[in-house]
Amino acid sequence: MKPAAPSDPPRLRLHGPRGALAYTDVGEGPVIAALHGCPGSVRDWRWLGAALESRFRVIRLDLPGFGETPLSVMPDAGFAARAHWVVDVLAQLGVTRFAVMGHSAGGPLALELAASYPEHITGMFLIGAPGLRPHRGIRRLPAIRRLSQLLRVPLLRAPLTALLRLGFERAGFPSGLPPDAIRQSMHIIHALRFDRQRENVARVRAPTLIAWTEDDPFIDADISAEFASTFSSAENACFSDGGHYLQKTRSIEISQAIETLLGPLGEP
Repeated sequence: MKPAAPSDPPRLRLHGPRGALAYTDVGEGPVIAALHGCPGSVRDWRWLGAALESRFRVIRLDLPGFGETPLSVMPDAGFAARAHWVVDVLAQLGVTRFAVMGHSAGGPLALELAASYPEHITGMFLIGAPGLRPHRGIRRLPAIRRLSQLLRVPLLRAPLTALLRLGFERAGFPSGLPPDAIRQSMHIIHALRFDRQRENVARVRAPTLIAWTEDDPFIDADISAEFASTFSSAENACFSDGGHYLQKTRSIEISQAIETLLGPLGEP
């Protein structure tokens, strides 16, 4: 289920030495930082945002290279560097305690945050996120490591980007993706390490929600179930249908699970 209408607030700008990042900031109460997948943007949260913003302050970030945040703001594709960047951005917004919510490739970033910055994290919500072994979306790209390297070769960058754009479109992503979003997506996927995922799971202490669907075309349901079972304590929300963007199709159910997990004050 989803709300009657989505939440589409105007993007705000936070200026820094490398340029301005784009974000939205709606609602009052305990803070939830929303991290989209790749490619993606703040608009990936328009339905779940609508379901949460009456009770929480939801800060959605256009991560570097996506939406309206230029890659120059923070070009490193590594999860540790990007997690540090998120903590710094939230600090600039006056936020030092927050729950973190990640969809798809935003999930490993949320997991890195919860594992590496426990003093800041009040909860973690992973939605359609990669698990502890390669899922079908990655298995379809057996040469991903090589592609990431080749995209850094100037003469190959443009033709490879054009080919990858066609691949993204065939997979159902919007047409006309910006080149930086395509290339950074490949670099982020390349940076995903499943051994690091296992290490991070063991370090998470925040209340956790793992949500997935059985008909996700990118993330295998058995991988998501296995992933959820490795947490010492986590709430699971498995749906028979809803696809990969379940933060849209199952936004009401996910928002209810988040409210139950965080409690009346937004913290355990």
